Amino acid sequence: MTPPGATSIRPGEPTVAATVITIQTTLQPEKKTFTHTIAIANGRARADNELDRWRLFDVDRDAITYVDDLAKTYYTTPVSQSDAPQMIATGAKRVIQGVEASQFLIRMGGYQRELWIGTPRSVPPELFGMIDSKFANVRGFPLADHAELPYGKAKLVVDHNVVKIEQKNVPRSFLNVADDYKNITAPAGSRQPASSRPRDRSTPAEESQPSSTTRRSP
Repeated sequence: MTPPGATSIRPGEPTVAATVITIQTTLQPEKKTFTHTIAIANGRARADNELDRWRLFDVDRDAITYVDDLAKTYYTTPVSQSDAPQMIATGAKRVIQGVEASQFLIRMGGYQRELWIGTPRSVPPELFGMIDSKFANVRGFPLADHAELPYGKAKLVVDHNVVKIEQKNVPRSFLNVADDYKNITAPAGSRQPASSRPRDRSTPAEESQPSSTTRRSP
């Protein structure tokens, strides 16, 4: 099932005012560029690049709902936390999309990552940690994210850059679960399953970042 996208509205479809973050991803050496969005409204957030199996982030409840469009099921769990990488705060600052961001570095063997984290007013500071549990203790959102990983004789480079933060209407259904979906018990004794591979990702393992039917809250 292909999602309508966070900004695609059908005539007469109910909408909700939301903050929409547009993120551009560039992969090297493939020389590929993709764009996806994250919509935030009424304490909830969802990315439009997770297909078939996707996550609905409930910031107010500190919980994540895992939705399976194929099985028409969903379940909700508290936000988890995994081992956090050591982040080095350099003290450097720059303004990105009108927001002051601070530089943090991660180095693990040949893997290097540079994050510029800021706190836009309309973006929940805990959202990044909900999207990627390794950063559960981080407050703020990466406005620029550059990662490098040696791969044979080449180097894999992944850049995620926030290119726009705007206020606009999105389909109300985008941030809810369909009425006819079944609420099931979360899998026991296993790690929370990852969402389906985003359609715009082909990143190294170290890197961790939707229907038009009537929907309801989980």
